[in-house]
Amino acid sequence: MAGSDAMKGEGANSPSGIPTPCRIGVVENDKVYIEYLLAELQNGGRATEPIYSWPSAEQFLHDERRSELDLLILDIDLSGISGVQLAGILSLKQPDLPILILSNLTSDAAIFEAIKNGVKGYLLKSELSDLSQAIDVVMAGGAMITPTIALRVMSTFQKNPTPGPELTDRERQILELMVRGKTIKSVAEFLLLSPHTVHDYVKRIYKKLEVHNRAELVQKVQDLQLM
Repeated sequence: MAGSDAMKGEGANSPSGIPTPCRIGVVENDKVYIEYLLAELQNGGRATEPIYSWPSAEQFLHDERRSELDLLILDIDLSGISGVQLAGILSLKQPDLPILILSNLTSDAAIFEAIKNGVKGYLLKSELSDLSQAIDVVMAGGAMITPTIALRVMSTFQKNPTPGPELTDRERQILELMVRGKTIKSVAEFLLLSPHTVHDYVKRIYKKLEVHNRAELVQKVQDLQLM
């Protein structure tokens, strides 16, 4: 079972403030790095003995000892089944097992797919100094991504806003007035247009936004953050 009741109730630290060791498994195919990582976990008092490790997702999945783990530390760039794919498999097979990604791979696709597949933390291998804190957070039931990963996530949203419909300047002008509650007549008077012309614009706006009435129009504008 992933995480004892004591850990869930009090976090990953004992009442004395000393980190409580947990049963940690590691899936990592870099032989040099795995030795370094295991030594860090042991020296920091973060893991009970033994720390199980596997060089591939396939070997991990065929080992019954995986059911004994409190936490899995997982690399993404594995041969065969990737770490992201393994996280997705475990979200179904062992949904209560917290997964912490520790990888050099920082592509936007990998980050978002890992998060979608239920990982509770994402760290870079170069940020190993944050590992102890990440374990504390994850074992206490939280989630953690390091500032480097957080910046990538934020940049992705900022660079790729939700796409909206292509409206002309006049259509946007009329849309803004409509959202403010103006009638077709008052919009026509304000823009010095005929009500018939404004009505035609409104029909085109409704069609582009795929709405049928004023309430749906206002909601769609909010959803797409058009103004």
